[in-house]
Formats: sequence, structure tokens, C-alpha cells
Amino acid sequence: MNVHVRRRRDTFIAMKGFRQEFPADFPAGSDEAEQMDEIETVLALIERYGGDQALNVGNVRFTYNSKGIARENLREELEDFEIAARSLAYKVPGIDLIFRIPRNLTDAAMLALARSFAEQAPAYEADLKNRLGATYLADLQAAINEFETNLVPPEMAEDARVEATAQLGEAVRRGSVARRILQDLMKLKYKTNPARMRAWQSASHIERDNRDEKETPAPTA
Repeated sequence: MNVHVRRRRDTFIAMKGFRQEFPADFPAGSDEAEQMDEIETVLALIERYGGDQALNVGNVRFTYNSKGIARENLREELEDFEIAARSLAYKVPGIDLIFRIPRNLTDAAMLALARSFAEQAPAYEADLKNRLGATYLADLQAAINEFETNLVPPEMAEDARVEATAQLGEAVRRGSVARRILQDLMKLKYKTNPARMRAWQSASHIERDNRDEKETPAPTA
């Protein structure tokens, strides 16, 4: 939620408080009551979509972080295979070429390589088990599954964040329209009550945006 939205939310909250302080000025069925109802609806939407926006920013970060951890776990498993194969090269010629990790692997290539290791490992089970332990193949498969699960594109979380931001913007627009209508209505209502008009102006005032204040950017890869 950026500064622009927060300041308007704070104004809508103050306007709601004004209604609670002077309920007789917003009789049921009046135009004033209708627009204040809209303000209160907008406040609920801002809290909802603001929470969704924050949640999905967190999801974007979580997706990146989880994927990075899963990648490192899988690489460690593959490196264990590579080390074991090198130690067996004199006993089992060519095994070091089968279980070798090329440089600069993409995520897809790393996943394909891991699956290849898992498929070929049973042919060398006795030797690999001696080097890597009894659960070596299950450990590799678990790392493969974890990495594959975390390959879900982070764009999905980013799309959800963008959608929540758009909905938040629409809610603020609705609130701004209701506020403008109320400004005119209250000028007429309080034409002979300058003290109440000053109280309303204070409640409905929106602090000017500072151009130096910016929305927190979404995380990058």
C-alpha cells in the first residue's frame, strides 16, 4: 500500500469518525448517509485488497527464496554423486562421465540432469550405496521433487499482486468520488454552521502527497 493510498485511507477513517461523532447529520435515507455508507464500504475494500497486496508481495519473495533453497539442495545431491563417481573412476571406468555436472546449468537443465542421475544410478547401486549411503537414491528423488515443486513461475504471485493493486486503486477511486460528493453536500448542510464546517473540513482533508515518497517496489529475481 503506497503513500497515496494510505493518506486517503486515513482521510476516509477520519470521515467515518466524523459520522460517528455527529450521527444526526447523516439521517437514514439521506444523500449524506448514502455517500458515507460508500466511504465505509471503501474502507473495508482497502483493508482487504491492501492485505492481499502485501500477502502477494510476500509470496513473490517466498517463491524466489524457496526456489533458491531447493536449487541448492538439489545441487548438493548432484555434487555428492559427482564426487562419488570420481572416486570410483578407476574401479568403474566411465562412471565419472555419467555422473558429471556441466557448468552454467539452467533450472530446466539441472532438473533434467538430476532425473538422468536417478535413472542411471540403479546400474551402479552397490558402488554408489557404498559411497553415498543406503538412502542415496531416495535423497536425490526428494531433492528433485522439492525443486520441481518450487519451479512454479513467480509470475503467478506477481500477477496476483498486480491484480490486488488494481482493485485497491479502484476502491480508492470510489472513495474519492464519494468524498467529492460529500464535500458539496456538507457545504450546503453547514452553510449556517461554520464551526461544524471547519470540523468537517479537518476530517475530510487529504494531506498533500510528497513526490519524494514512493511505493515500495516488488522484489526482482
